[in-house]
Amino acid sequence: MQNFLLIILVISISSILFVLLRPKKTNSKKIFNAEYYRGLNYLLNNEEDKAFKVFTALMDVDSSTIETHLALGGLYRRRGEFDRAILIHQNLLSRPTLENELKQQALYELAKDFFSAGLYDRSEKIFRNLSENKIFRQSSLEYLLRVYEVIKDWEKAIELAKILDTESFGDKPVEVLLAQYYCEMSEKYLTDEEMDKALAVSKKALKINKSCIRANIQLGDYYSKNNLNLSTQYYLSILDQNPLFASYVIKKIIDNSKSFDNDSFLNETFKKILMNKNLAFLPDVYTYLYHHKSSEDAYSYIDSFKSNDNKNNFQVAYTLLCTAIDRLDEKDLLKKIKISYDGIVSNQMDFICMKCGYKSNTLNWFCPSCNTWETIVPNQLTGILDNKNER
Repeated sequence: MQNFLLIILVISISSILFVLLRPKKTNSKKIFNAEYYRGLNYLLNNEEDKAFKVFTALMDVDSSTIETHLALGGLYRRRGEFDRAILIHQNLLSRPTLENELKQQALYELAKDFFSAGLYDRSEKIFRNLSENKIFRQSSLEYLLRVYEVIKDWEKAIELAKILDTESFGDKPVEVLLAQYYCEMSEKYLTDEEMDKALAVSKKALKINKSCIRANIQLGDYYSKNNLNLSTQYYLSILDQNPLFASYVIKKIIDNSKSFDNDSFLNETFKKILMNKNLAFLPDVYTYLYHHKSSEDAYSYIDSFKSNDNKNNFQVAYTLLCTAIDRLDEKDLLKKIKISYDGIVSNQMDFICMKCGYKSNTLNWFCPSCNTWETIVPNQLTGILDNKNER
């Protein structure tokens, strides 16, 4: 893999330098060619420090190599060599004859270098200045927002998000971002034990984005201490918003009712849940019926899904397999099959990003892999295993 990346680097630099670094004078051409191939030789021998010095020196030969500075600096940044990228872009900016448009481009690249290197205060300063430039305004503001997300300055993030065009964030409207930022503030207030402030900003998040699952969870958790009915209402709304959270939410509803020692309320709540024939509810509802009603009620519930042409669905098949052990005589064979299924499921993480596939054992509202909000959901396979272990 390393050799492959090295070849790509060589090809990229070769192409760039061939097009952009052609000297106009015949005498300098011989010198250039000798140094150029010396630099390539260093690269091929994994002597990148020497190659870096050679190519940097080559770019000083001709003032027309500005674009090559930018390309090579960006290449080093993508490779994670931030010091070199910063040095190249700073070297470019030191040229007194640099045109203003190219200076702005170099500043933008330098700000990205600082951001990638974790020097957020420096990148923030440059991006703020570039936000006044018509060409770089939008991209600079978006990077600024990322800076505030990383340093967790939610007040500035909210202020900035409000002035940005909602279409500038791709598949996530600005309401989603604002709601998440308010939820982040709520988490901070909870940590500082400022409960009233936490409640207020969670409600503000839900007002901005009525489909904010995180805000509903926060409010459900908040009222779970003193208001069973209101807490359950917030939890139930999540089932309508995204059934994939069924296992996560139904567990909260059950635990909440138990803490109030209110079985009758729990039974009434599950009547509402049973009205919604959603496959995502199957493992949790089956477990509830099995323990709180009867095994026949649980089996009947499963059978109702079989009639909906879901026989081949993993959740139905696995739940049927679990129940079959209690109903059939050939338990040894069935147990071996179930152990195989358990082996598959037990290796799964509890949560998964629907966009990039990132997996985690904790529920994160921001995916650290693809840098998007509200794309991580509970993994349905681990939900099945959790419910199986409760039986």
